[in-house]
Amino acid sequence: MLGATAPPDAPLEAPLAGEVEPVTRYDDEVVIRVTLRNAQDLMLMTQLSDDPWSHAPGIGAPSDWRVHRAALLTLRRAGVPFEIFIADVQSLVQAERERVAQPVEAADWFADVKNLAAINARLDALVALRPDICKIVTAGTSYQGRSIRGVRISRHPEGTPIPAFVFTATQHAREWATPMTAMWYADRLVEDDGTDARITAIVDSSEVYVFPVLNPDGYEYSWTTTRLWRKNRRLNSGGSYGVDLNRNWATGWGGSGSSGTQSSDTYRGTAAFSEPESAGFRDFLLPKTNMAGHVDIHSYSQILMWPYSYTSTLPPESSSYTRVSTAMGNAMKAVNNKTYTVGNSWAVYGATAGCIEDWTSTTTGGMGYCVEVRDTGTYGFVMPASEVLPNARENFAGAEVMMEELLKACTITLVQGPSTTLVPNTATPVKVTVTANVGSLLASGAVRLKWKVDGGAAQTANMTLASGQWSASLPATACGKTVTWWVEAETNFTATRWPANSPAVVRTSSTGSCAIEGDLDGDGIVGAGDIAIVLLDFGDCTNSPSDVDGSGCVDAGDIAFLLLLYS
Repeated sequence: MLGATAPPDAPLEAPLAGEVEPVTRYDDEVVIRVTLRNAQDLMLMTQLSDDPWSHAPGIGAPSDWRVHRAALLTLRRAGVPFEIFIADVQSLVQAERERVAQPVEAADWFADVKNLAAINARLDALVALRPDICKIVTAGTSYQGRSIRGVRISRHPEGTPIPAFVFTATQHAREWATPMTAMWYADRLVEDDGTDARITAIVDSSEVYVFPVLNPDGYEYSWTTTRLWRKNRRLNSGGSYGVDLNRNWATGWGGSGSSGTQSSDTYRGTAAFSEPESAGFRDFLLPKTNMAGHVDIHSYSQILMWPYSYTSTLPPESSSYTRVSTAMGNAMKAVNNKTYTVGNSWAVYGATAGCIEDWTSTTTGGMGYCVEVRDTGTYGFVMPASEVLPNARENFAGAEVMMEELLKACTITLVQGPSTTLVPNTATPVKVTVTANVGSLLASGAVRLKWKVDGGAAQTANMTLASGQWSASLPATACGKTVTWWVEAETNFTATRWPANSPAVVRTSSTGSCAIEGDLDGDGIVGAGDIAIVLLDFGDCTNSPSDVDGSGCVDAGDIAFLLLLYS
């Protein structure tokens, strides 16, 4: 890790001219978890609070809200069930502000959250450490003119036809855990390349883009002025500030879970891509036709979800999303035993029209995910320093699995094929199903059956598709032969093999040993036992197996023949 050689934490940047404001305080405010029983309860909550901390508060499900303490009496009188999760928001925010103001230059960079200047300095340090695989990239500029900076990590030059993975964070300014999570991804890929086999394989086989702060204006503002600010810093026509960048993407824009009210925290903007931040990132991604996977990082709730967010309709790749996200969730839990709810976004999180992962999944051809990192409400957006690194570690475990799964260009499942035994001199059918994970299958010869006989040269038969299955046959092979075989499927990016790591690892089948001529008793040799059988059958002229010379009868000629073969 870069550690003490990295630039020390940078001081807070000064606000831009015209934006000097007193630091926002949250005196007498609490965060509560409310169970809304009906539409009347929801209406009451929206009157008492303009800051729901839960993504899509719904009737019948618990949701978190920041309210003034005086509102609790109103809720009690109305009989709305709630519990207090954060009893003093100002104390929590003030303790964090005092904590991050202390310079800790010698400590691990990930020991606590970092401001925008420190994040940008860290990106530069990664490039300086490994310029052979890491470079700064930008995706336009923000409303106030800040660059949207990230890094590209790969062994290959840009434009190489290899799968691309993109990780984004901090569309919502107050979610300070998210840029730290994204930065951990970049750190691990850069610093562990060449020493960690899994990471080295990813850098060898793909290009990875990490953008830790998509909303630099809002993030800076959350550090200098209003800790719980969410949106960007656009001055709206009505005098309020900010557009929710994660409601500003084109797919499903304007639907449920977004607001047309400018002062709302989920204000979607005047049109899809009305904001320079979303438009700049759109223009960065669209030319990249090699997109394989994208994860947008948010906080909080411990949820890993996949499209769609704007409709209950499932994407056509829902089975692949389920398979990959389940593997991701298992890997995340294995690190610190933290459970992440995994599932379709509409089902596990509710309607959120205009989200980035819906757009990337429908526009770029890659699979789009959204993760809500720690915790489940105890601290909300104000993550303790002790949680930063454990949270980053478990989330990288999920991201690593996603990249590994999608680097398997296809998922190949064996439907029919021989196990250990082949029938001699008989063709043997092999059938598989193939699902393309990355890119699309080649137009011709995409799925191939390959084999070797007794370790000889590899042979190939193109498999044909019928009724959803690809089929070909291993050729008829004489007795006493060993056949090693495997299946290969290829997209326009790369090839996947079954079994994994073929041809080093293959399925081995054998036709078995050939029969020994004259070995009537099956003991593997021609000997006295075989002569004894012939003597017992002597004179038999009914196609007896003892007629080894083929004369039609068992006679002295057969004994003579066995004596010639006698072992």
